[in-house]
Amino acid sequence: MLSKSILLAALAATVTVTAVAVPASANATATTAPASSAPADSGLATFVHLPADQAAHPGVQDEWWYTVGHLRAGGHQFGYEVQIVAGSGQTPPQTELALTDLTTGQYYTKTTNYAPAQGTFSSTSLDVSLPTASLSGPMNAMHLTAELPQGTLDLTLNAKGPVLYNDGNGLMPFLGGSSYYYSLPDLATTGTLTENGTSYHVTGTSWLDRQWGNWNWSTLSKWTWMGVQLSNGERLNLWDLFADGAEQHYATVLKPNGTTEVVPVQPLAPEAGGFWTSPTTGQRYATHWTVHIPDLNTTLTVSTPLPQQEVQTDGGIFEGDSTVTGTVRGTPVTGQAYVEQLGNWH
Repeated sequence: MLSKSILLAALAATVTVTAVAVPASANATATTAPASSAPADSGLATFVHLPADQAAHPGVQDEWWYTVGHLRAGGHQFGYEVQIVAGSGQTPPQTELALTDLTTGQYYTKTTNYAPAQGTFSSTSLDVSLPTASLSGPMNAMHLTAELPQGTLDLTLNAKGPVLYNDGNGLMPFLGGSSYYYSLPDLATTGTLTENGTSYHVTGTSWLDRQWGNWNWSTLSKWTWMGVQLSNGERLNLWDLFADGAEQHYATVLKPNGTTEVVPVQPLAPEAGGFWTSPTTGQRYATHWTVHIPDLNTTLTVSTPLPQQEVQTDGGIFEGDSTVTGTVRGTPVTGQAYVEQLGNWH
């Protein structure tokens, strides 16, 4: 099953670099990019070039546009996931969609495979579409649509602040290959959401992950991924990964001034709890985690209020709208997150 990719860079130390990024390696890296209302190419030594790399990359084995968000309409709260996967010779194009009504406790999901002729994937600008989802437009006015049997999304996403270049430079060796990977973690979001015939004008924030490259899925066991937005303005892209007989636990932390640090994270499993077993797939997922980042004197509690946020695929994937509380460098913070669990969690 195609989903968000895994990062296999080993983390041994925290290093801050204020002008250039170094190639991906076993060491932690950091870089600084200027903040702006519409992020673009920082001009630094990254392997990602924006806005050009928003477009598709023909010829790669795997590529997707993964968007999650937290929306509100008055006192009504929603979460959503829209993933558009470009097909390759090995896999078909696919949409993976989920809508969470946190106020009523309802959850809707649908995953659909398509023939290559049913999709549009522009290699010159952001313009990707399949029958049930699309994403297009400039970074300060992206248009996202999605259609489930129980509801629809029609949203405008405006990229704010700096880009998060994962692993510090946007290119990671992993699974016997490599992955280009960056995140737009601050997308001001407005638009319309419908649920079972009721229309809502919604506002909120979204997070876009972009990945493409070539790798070997057969080495994957499981992972937990978190996209965390904190009240102090920091953004965390966190991985708890089991692959190729090894474990990787780390986060790329983006500060409001554009400084990025890649730091070790203590394994999540010892303090994970609130387990829920899916009646559909039999998968067993955690819904509560304590995140410890010793190098940053940081402890976060991440909780999912609605356990049954499992995307219906062959093996099942958990995509959970979550809340965050804790301390960063000893200072209290709150926040929100999306948590993904993929693989064998029996």
